[in-house]
Amino acid sequence: MADAFNNRAVTQVVCSESHTLFLTDLGEVWGRGDNKWGQLGLGHLRSVPAASQAEMFAGKYIIEIACGIDFSLALDDSRNVYSWGRGKDGRLGNESDHNQCTPLPIPRLMSERIIHIACGASHALCVSSSGKVFSWGASSFGRLGRKVANAKAAGVPTEVALDDKISLIAAGSVTSFAYSATSATLWGWGSNQKGQLGIAGLVDYNVPQKITSMQGKVIEEIVASGTNTLIRTARPAGVYSLSSTYIDAFGHRQTKPQLTDWSKQPNRLPVDSVVQIACSPRSFMALTRAGKVWGWGDNTYGQLGCSSSGPVDLPMPLRCIEEKKVYRVACSRDDTIAVLGVIRNALGELYKPLIGQQTLADVMFCFAEGQHAQAVLYGHKIIVALRCASFARAYFKDYSSDHLSPTDNVIGERHEQQEKIIDKVEIAGEDKEVTCRVLHGFMTYLYTDSLDIGSLDTAELVALMRLASRYNLPRLALMADRKKTVVFSPSTFTTDLAKGVNNPLYSDVCFIIPTLTPVVITEEEKEKEKEKEKEVAVADESVAGSTLVFASKVILATRSTYFAALFLGAGKEMRKPGEPEDIIRFDEEGIDCATLCIFLEFIYTGKLVGEDEETEGDSSFTPDAAISLLSVANLYHIEALRDKCESTVQKAVDVESAAFVWASAKMAGATRLENFCLDYIATYWPDICKSEAFCMLPETDQHYLASLCTPEPIKKV
Repeated sequence: MADAFNNRAVTQVVCSESHTLFLTDLGEVWGRGDNKWGQLGLGHLRSVPAASQAEMFAGKYIIEIACGIDFSLALDDSRNVYSWGRGKDGRLGNESDHNQCTPLPIPRLMSERIIHIACGASHALCVSSSGKVFSWGASSFGRLGRKVANAKAAGVPTEVALDDKISLIAAGSVTSFAYSATSATLWGWGSNQKGQLGIAGLVDYNVPQKITSMQGKVIEEIVASGTNTLIRTARPAGVYSLSSTYIDAFGHRQTKPQLTDWSKQPNRLPVDSVVQIACSPRSFMALTRAGKVWGWGDNTYGQLGCSSSGPVDLPMPLRCIEEKKVYRVACSRDDTIAVLGVIRNALGELYKPLIGQQTLADVMFCFAEGQHAQAVLYGHKIIVALRCASFARAYFKDYSSDHLSPTDNVIGERHEQQEKIIDKVEIAGEDKEVTCRVLHGFMTYLYTDSLDIGSLDTAELVALMRLASRYNLPRLALMADRKKTVVFSPSTFTTDLAKGVNNPLYSDVCFIIPTLTPVVITEEEKEKEKEKEKEVAVADESVAGSTLVFASKVILATRSTYFAALFLGAGKEMRKPGEPEDIIRFDEEGIDCATLCIFLEFIYTGKLVGEDEETEGDSSFTPDAAISLLSVANLYHIEALRDKCESTVQKAVDVESAAFVWASAKMAGATRLENFCLDYIATYWPDICKSEAFCMLPETDQHYLASLCTPEPIKKV
């Protein structure tokens, strides 16, 4: 199926009874299956067996998709919600029952900043950044969570009355769920005739009800389908199911509402390492950090990949794909879909614009093309050397590598380009087979870990395969040989880049971190030290009592707008007078060399230490490390790192630590985490005001928190 998406990486899959939608890393929506009502968004009503792209979204970047019976929703990066497909019962939210085969924005929601969407069988939900939940569509069984005057009113997205700030939603066939991270409360409404809400009373509820069995648990993910619901929690780590009391997913007759904790069942599911869950009306799936899928429930049509067609009572690994690493999993009533590979490296896409550009370039690849012309492709030594050992040996050791032509002198002929020294390297192939497109494909692999197969013909792929073999790049050779962007040959992209973290060999800039104990020197010595700092050698490990941490300008500039401005834009204005361009003074309090190296590892690889390993287990990125990194992420405008830090810290906040985390967030400028802590402190104020962390706060901070949480100021202890 990889080729069906033009070698895009699939980041989300959602299934309904008769159609499936796919979201790619480029924000594209693809669909396959029944299209009788236009639910694939293709602009026509013809069903398609193979995935086809919804071209109507051209120019838009979609970040989330959802689908119900015969209709679909999408959310773009501007927070607009689109609907298409069958309009019966007002499920499209456009105040009519008309069908539409073209995705159109829902007018009522355009004034709201929507952050999450969900579809039931014939109703839909969304939640805004302010924590408000909106519902529309079929109103039977109370699934909208509100009283509906008439059918037309049901088709208008209307706020559900919830005395809580909601952050997460989910919808089953005739049920709805909303979770508040602020109060750690799960709400449910709709049909409970089979106990699918997990609460007492086998009746319908048209107003939200607290699900007390989940109270206090930190929920990360909720999925619902049919009469089944699966919930993944972070604290305590767990996977829970709310199953039907009539016939559950195993074919067993139940007599009362049942909350199942799958960490306590025989053949225990490794809940600590589960990173994604999915469910259908008949089965459940759980994906672990190591890329293994566990499944249980009905297997009548082989949806669990077992030889037996009977129900599977307990979670078991899916043996049919146990040799593969799975990145996403989804399931419908009768089948299961697993995304088996990252087709396009998301981190590599960030480096793609650098290919052939003179921006911070320090090497120029030349090659013969035709009889009389010589073409040029600019590159960056550090990236190329990190990705290819042959170039590393050529640049940083003897400069006469056997992998280069004996007549070449890698640092011989120099060219002045925008006041930069550019090294010239000639790439030669047999019979002048290395053309511009071949070399561009070669560089694309080095910079992105992927290959645009469609841009090369058969002869060029052969030439690329030979070039890859020459420079000892077996994975690239395999891609070119098999004409596939996805090959099950281990990628070394992130480990290659990680070798450059704090490595003087692959460095052209360094951070200077003051040591905790200052070095006492005279004024005359200070002047001499200033001169030495300007001429600091790459191999030095200290400067005037400071520690050096080494990095690459081009990698920093690619990953951070701050560094891009520093190196390419307003560099002089951002530096202290007389400060060299290859020095960055780092004066943030509480940040040491180890913390800065964690920051650089994220910059280089897009991952944190220990994250997404092949083996099971938690990341070694701790809440304490996350708090230290918050100020760095904010200072250098790394939003993805800031989000990871805040998410990690939020999961660890408790009564004893809330005051300390709030103070740290305020100091780091982490507004979202600060507000989260304020909400948490207000909720658990009677206990938090007695905690040791609160008592250690400055008196002004204690009074500030007390003024927010109590009508009377706190008495000084």
